[in-house]
Amino acid sequence: MENLPTHLEKILRVIEYDDRGTMSGKIVCECGCETFGIKYFGENYAPHCLGVQKVEEQKYACVVKADCRNCGKEWLIFDFAKHAYDGLICEDGVTVPDERLVTAVAGEEHDFRIEISIEFDDEEQFTEEVVDNPPEGMSFAPDDRINIWSWVVIDLKCVKSGKVLKDFVNIELA
Repeated sequence: MENLPTHLEKILRVIEYDDRGTMSGKIVCECGCETFGIKYFGENYAPHCLGVQKVEEQKYACVVKADCRNCGKEWLIFDFAKHAYDGLICEDGVTVPDERLVTAVAGEEHDFRIEISIEFDDEEQFTEEVVDNPPEGMSFAPDDRINIWSWVVIDLKCVKSGKVLKDFVNIELA
């Protein structure tokens, strides 16, 4: 069984996996539901395309959360400050409070299915750059590499219309 990002272990259904540094899949709630409301923070640089947004001097944020439409459980899908190489390792990220999140809407639709693709460093590179040479005051283990990404792509599919919001998030993170 492949390693999954810790915060997505219960909800990521892997479609493709390469333990050298890529995985993709869909998000399915623990209850089995595949329909979510989306809340986010970030800069809209095009219709339905989200990027990192400057929050304060030299600090940036981008967050995507999903609320299950069946059981109501909220899931963190991506947080630049926690999952991005630049956000965490380079300490460029800051987590924003939930009050600053915006609800995603596509026309009249509020219900989405979520697909995600993640790239992370290969084991040797991560060990050399992060485990053996961590930023001051931080420490990392080889298993942490699956949680610190170099690229993320999140596509949303409108449940009613089938419209795909391709590249809702498509960010190089390192």
